[in-house]
This record gives sequence, C-alpha cells and structure tokens, in this order.
Amino acid sequence: MRGYVTKRLLIAVVTLVGMSMVIFVLMRLAPGNIVDILFESAGYVDQADKKQLERELGVDRPLVVQYARWMGEVARGDLGKSYRYDMPAWKIIKPRLPVTLELAFLALLFSILLGVPFGVLSAARQDRPL
Repeated sequence: MRGYVTKRLLIAVVTLVGMSMVIFVLMRLAPGNIVDILFESAGYVDQADKKQLERELGVDRPLVVQYARWMGEVARGDLGKSYRYDMPAWKIIKPRLPVTLELAFLALLFSILLGVPFGVLSAARQDRPL
C-alpha cells in the first residue's frame, strides 16, 4: 500500500511540474512581449528604458532560467505582480478564493453524487443497456 501511495504522489508531482512547464511556455509564446505591452499602454517608447525593464523582469534571460526563477518564486508564495491593477497578484486572488473554493467543492460534490450511483448502476448492468 505504501508503494502505491508513493507512486501516485510521484506521478502527481511530475504531472504538476509538467503542466506548469506547458503553461509557462504557452504564456511566453503568446503574442506580444510584456515589456512592449507595458510601454504601449504608457504611450512612451525609449529603447534604453525597455532594455532596463527587460533586465529587471528577467525576460532577457533564457527560457529555462526564467522558468526556474518563476518556480522558485511560486514555491515561496510570490505569485508576482499584476500590471493591470498595479498590485501583487495574491491581493487580487485572495478575496475571490472563498467563492472559488466553494464552487470547486460543489462541483466535486455533484460529480460524486451523480458519478457513484451511475458507476454502481453501470457495474450492476454490465454488458446490458441501462
């Protein structure tokens, strides 16, 4: 039993890391550079300032370095800064978290309440139409 649980936990960790890599790469492949977007919204373009901001944000570094830095920050609980609202991302997420968790719990509850009876019915009527 211990081996099974260990294997499942290892698979879960690998899956989470893999999905975080996919999401990170997809965000980087999205059209537009964050620095260009920030400067366009300000209506001001100075190449020296753009290079400075790229260095500060770390987007001038290789993708692997950016990912490692991002994972380190997320592991410490630093979800970054929202440039749209000019505040830490956690301050935006925190007030919405209770409702999100409530919806997730209700979705899980409904899936169990519907899935278990239908699973039992399907098992009881195996190889026959419901």
